[in-house]
Amino acid sequence: MSSTAKKSTSRKGKSLGQLILENWQLYVLLIIPVIITIIYKYIPMYGLQIAFRDYKPARGFFGSKWVGLEWFERFFTAPTFSRMIVNTIKLSLYGLLWSFPVPIILALAINQLRFKRYKRVVQTVLYAPHFISIMVVCGMIRIFLSPYGGLINLITGNQIDYMTVPEAFRTIYIASGIWQDAGWVPSFIWQHCPQ
Repeated sequence: MSSTAKKSTSRKGKSLGQLILENWQLYVLLIIPVIITIIYKYIPMYGLQIAFRDYKPARGFFGSKWVGLEWFERFFTAPTFSRMIVNTIKLSLYGLLWSFPVPIILALAINQLRFKRYKRVVQTVLYAPHFISIMVVCGMIRIFLSPYGGLINLITGNQIDYMTVPEAFRTIYIASGIWQDAGWVPSFIWQHCPQ
């Protein structure tokens, strides 16, 4: 009789408590991931009820009036609903279309650099924006696009306030996302792939 057959026959006669006692080390190892999952995945679900209440911070969750699906009805019946959905889909598709090839091109370009010191400087410069807070990035974009002294207007010789041009929003949003995250993937590839 093989060892696996012996183990399976010996397990059949044991209760769940006996099996747990036999493997108590594995259950102790499971305690930390289970606690982390409960804290970060399940406890925050308590806050989902805000979507079904007329939430007032001063009253808290239980003091705020329960309104059911009122907020969902207002959203789905809003005159701007279809435009919001279309804009969200467009932003997602354009983000995928434009932000997907940029890190790959950067990784290939960084790989072609001959001087290691120069390669590291380029990598650091491209990598740094990923660690900048989104609030700081927004401030930098506002400065770059300023009609008076902004980098883009200095280069083009114009005084256009791009932040107030509705047609420019999609380009600004996607370009800023590419600028902030494009260096992340090439640096990962450069560090983990053989040279």
